[in-house]
Amino acid sequence: MKKSIKLSALLASLLVSTAALAAPNQGYSVDGQMTNVIKNAYGECWRLPTTYDKARDGLVECGDREAAKPVVAAVAPAPVAPAAPKYVTKNVSLSAEGLFEFNSAKIVEGNQQLNDLVNSLKSDSMLKSVAITGHTDYLGSAKYNQALSEKRANAVKDYFVAAGISADKVSAVGVGESEAKLTAECTAKKFKKRADLIACLAGDRRFDVTVETAKEEMAK
Repeated sequence: MKKSIKLSALLASLLVSTAALAAPNQGYSVDGQMTNVIKNAYGECWRLPTTYDKARDGLVECGDREAAKPVVAAVAPAPVAPAAPKYVTKNVSLSAEGLFEFNSAKIVEGNQQLNDLVNSLKSDSMLKSVAITGHTDYLGSAKYNQALSEKRANAVKDYFVAAGISADKVSAVGVGESEAKLTAECTAKKFKKRADLIACLAGDRRFDVTVETAKEEMAK
């Protein structure tokens, strides 16, 4: 009788061991198909008294091992577009005196003010545009003054381009005597000599240069 009991216990132990070894994951009791883990009424897995690494060999469904976290591909940050340059304008008014002879559209070399402006424009890598506007005094016919202002403005443009400023950035127009500012003041003085009247009107014989650039120095 004692031998029969011992034999039954040994057989049961072997069955348990065989089930454990045949289980897809050791340490759990499985059903007759050797695939499904047996659970109790509370949904808890039936664990066997074997030594195993739960963190490595345990089942996720039994709460012994964490589910593998999905691998998330690293997303490169979107490239940041450089800020668009902020363009500003600067107006420069230059006298025709010392640059043009009276009634002439030919530039007299050596005008320091003009050369300084040219050098500034040439060194400006952010230069967008240069607009030149020629003016005259009221002396002479309106038609003559319009043509003279255009010739002078184009002469300045050609000077800039010859110095190395891109031609597609430079424009030139003439407005003749339409924007003369000293006519009333100088005629009211009733000069006896024409030369004195011409001298008084010097401020109307000018050209304006409007520079558009993103260069910091031009914005100050």
